[in-house]
Amino acid sequence: MDDSQDLRRFTKDVQRIKNAILQNRYRTASNANASMLSLYYGVGKYISANTRSGKWGTGAIEMVSEQLQGEIPGLKGFSPSNMKNMRIFAEGWASELEANRQTLSADLPQKTDVDDDSLIRQTLSAELDEMKMLAFWRVGFSRHREILRKCKSSAERWYYILRCADEFWSCRNLKNHLLAD
Repeated sequence: MDDSQDLRRFTKDVQRIKNAILQNRYRTASNANASMLSLYYGVGKYISANTRSGKWGTGAIEMVSEQLQGEIPGLKGFSPSNMKNMRIFAEGWASELEANRQTLSADLPQKTDVDDDSLIRQTLSAELDEMKMLAFWRVGFSRHREILRKCKSSAERWYYILRCADEFWSCRNLKNHLLAD
């Protein structure tokens, strides 16, 4: 074997390692984003329950934010305005997320007859719901905030969620599309 073959093999090996690193970074970032969205949804839901019920009075969100900032030095993302955005996020997506809490397999019919058209339709519907939810968790909070501000219907929101996830839109790119459409 000559040196050029060794070099090509070595280059391919380095490329494989590089791809593994990049895939791991993407997966880690995606998991972190999903975790943050889940936290923001939970906090938003909690804030909504306490403010909308009247349990918390005027200025409570500001006080909660201030106390959190004092107890967790360097905490970012929990300003009063962002906590209000979390409430909007939770309220805006509650019906969609609560509907998708059950596992999709529970929604599938128990029949295994391949000729049954309803089985095919329901499976495709379940796969679409799963695809939508995967896209949902891949889209950053700032993009969700923009979508909720500009889109009133669920169908319109999902359209932009799917586009952001599939085409890796930045927040600026999303804003441009929202203005143009």
